[in-house]
Amino acid sequence: MVMALVATACSNTNVFDSVDLARTAPTSSAPVGTASTPSPDTTGPGADAAVIEMIDCPDSLSGPAISCGVATVPIDHSDPGGATTRVSFAVMQGSDSGFRTPVAVLQGGPGGASSDMATWFPQREFPQVFIDQRGTGFGATDFNCPEADQITTELLALDSDTALNREIDAYSACARRLAGNPVLLETDTASLAADVAMVMAGLGHARWVVYGVSYGTTIALDLLRSSATGLVGAVLDGVYPPDLDVDRAIAFSADRSIAAVDSACRADPSCDRIVDGVSATLDRLITGLDANPMFVPAGGGAPETIIDGRRLAIFTFLMLYSEQTVALIPRMLAGLDRRDPDVARQAASIGNLIETSSSNAADEGTYFAVQCHDRAPFTSGPPGDLSVFASVIALPSTAEVCAPWSVGSAVSDEGRPVESDIPTLLLSGGFDPITPALYARGVADNLSRSTVVEQAGRGHGIWIGNDCIASIVLSFVSDPGRVLDTSCAAEPVPVDWAQP
Repeated sequence: MVMALVATACSNTNVFDSVDLARTAPTSSAPVGTASTPSPDTTGPGADAAVIEMIDCPDSLSGPAISCGVATVPIDHSDPGGATTRVSFAVMQGSDSGFRTPVAVLQGGPGGASSDMATWFPQREFPQVFIDQRGTGFGATDFNCPEADQITTELLALDSDTALNREIDAYSACARRLAGNPVLLETDTASLAADVAMVMAGLGHARWVVYGVSYGTTIALDLLRSSATGLVGAVLDGVYPPDLDVDRAIAFSADRSIAAVDSACRADPSCDRIVDGVSATLDRLITGLDANPMFVPAGGGAPETIIDGRRLAIFTFLMLYSEQTVALIPRMLAGLDRRDPDVARQAASIGNLIETSSSNAADEGTYFAVQCHDRAPFTSGPPGDLSVFASVIALPSTAEVCAPWSVGSAVSDEGRPVESDIPTLLLSGGFDPITPALYARGVADNLSRSTVVEQAGRGHGIWIGNDCIASIVLSFVSDPGRVLDTSCAAEPVPVDWAQP
């Protein structure tokens, strides 16, 4: 549950009791724009390039358009002649052979493997280079925490407070096992950004665009801050600023997101008749289920699950990541309010699947190395006077979960806003529970050539699954300096609310 609250959930889900977390979204049919900027030079900058070795792809990445490799980079970028490590990457060739500007694709987390996204991202007109974070993917190091993964199913049958303590204990055991690992000690946003720049240089790309989703935007912002060689544009999808107090931010963003769902539901008669207020019902259910939980017995391959207030809050929070699962929330709350056992079973099924998939998609050692080094020094603990929902989501604090991880602390200037004149496109979804549009607008204030796009009715990470946004991104990558036509994003995406 600790990991699931911050893991990237870029899923396409449209049925209540069956969740497809890796369905390929449609490719935009928008034409390639005529670039007004010079054709890219792919001779490569040379001096700061990683040593590249192309290798056979893992079975999960097989495909005619995909190739794989590992890049040798310094463990400590301040000591380029010192010890090295290897970072994995996957390349998806573009469908237009004349489109030579590649996009470096960066997953979120921290701890998400970008190469995993190559298994379900659509092929685009331009090449896509999926560059893994240290400790993820198929590189030289593995920072997964099997201590926690092995007890995931067992935790579901416990009340959520007990389960949380067990999970924290498991991550503490992982911290002890990984303690002193030299790569882990140098795994932070600055190092991950430097890895990306070296991989792109090693592949010979002297002109490239970076796309980051969620925490991947933080890495991209560091590349903007350093004006990485060859970087001509950035797409930030679900903006996660480096100067965010994450303890306070998650409480704010959770409340803002559920309020957006509440407002959208009240405005639509097909939803308003299902539940008497999404926010009020959720808060009441959290309190009531803590006092009198519902028990979902095992069956059909599903584990036993206790649905108490904390677990309902976490399931709801995770469902806010995707507009497909947002559409299920009012019906779920109304059914649980009636203590309908079938709805409880369905809620447990979808919540467990999203939570487990989110946890399995992240290598937790990388998460804690980055979060505890980069974020913990700038947190102040959860704020007071929270809603019932936000008070559950805001705990445990970053300081509590970081206590076992001895990975050092970022210097104060690493938590400052990023300034850049490199063209940047910032994308936000109206329901996003972790990186609301407010963050994108704040970051854009310091980017002199920025375009902010918010699409109502969308969740977290909006490039995938929408032809409008795909066409905007394609126009941007074609020519980052052009004035973009973003008018199609002004039309809200309607929510297909699930009916009782």
